[in-house]
Amino acid sequence: MKALLLLLTLATTAAAQTTWHNLHFGASREEVRSALTAQSFPVETSAEGSLQSVSDYQLLLPGMRYALPFRADFHFTDAGALMNIVLSLDIPSMRQNFATVGNEEALMLFAASRLNRALADKYGPPLDSQIDCTADAATLAKRPVACTTNWRDIGQSIELNWVTRVPHLFIRYQMLSPDL
Repeated sequence: MKALLLLLTLATTAAAQTTWHNLHFGASREEVRSALTAQSFPVETSAEGSLQSVSDYQLLLPGMRYALPFRADFHFTDAGALMNIVLSLDIPSMRQNFATVGNEEALMLFAASRLNRALADKYGPPLDSQIDCTADAATLAKRPVACTTNWRDIGQSIELNWVTRVPHLFIRYQMLSPDL
């Protein structure tokens, strides 16, 4: 019985640390680099010491013909442990496959709506979402829109954040503090 409880505790602890691409929060730079290289996703070290993708990560969502291109950044604590992953939409690359969607605001709304649906399918209803997250094309034409939607999973928070007018969209996977 004690052995079973110990196995369940260890399994829960290991699962709590798993995040995007089966990486583990707390992993070293070299462990992250090795895991991604084994998945044919090369990274390089940035000037500030994080790891960043060499090429776009192509995220193909259900029902889509073309993938959404993302740049991936991996951030580490001062001690060198993986603490968060940020996927940023590569808008110039997206424009190549989605030229008929429209301008940058329309591209943001298109990507954000599909990502929101995919994240909700995976993690359930969001914990919170700003009112602008339901903006439509008419609202986007009138004023800048900013949206942040948050989910929580075992050992991590997931944030979808997008802004128009200075188009930017990212998904952040962040380790939750285990001692709180």
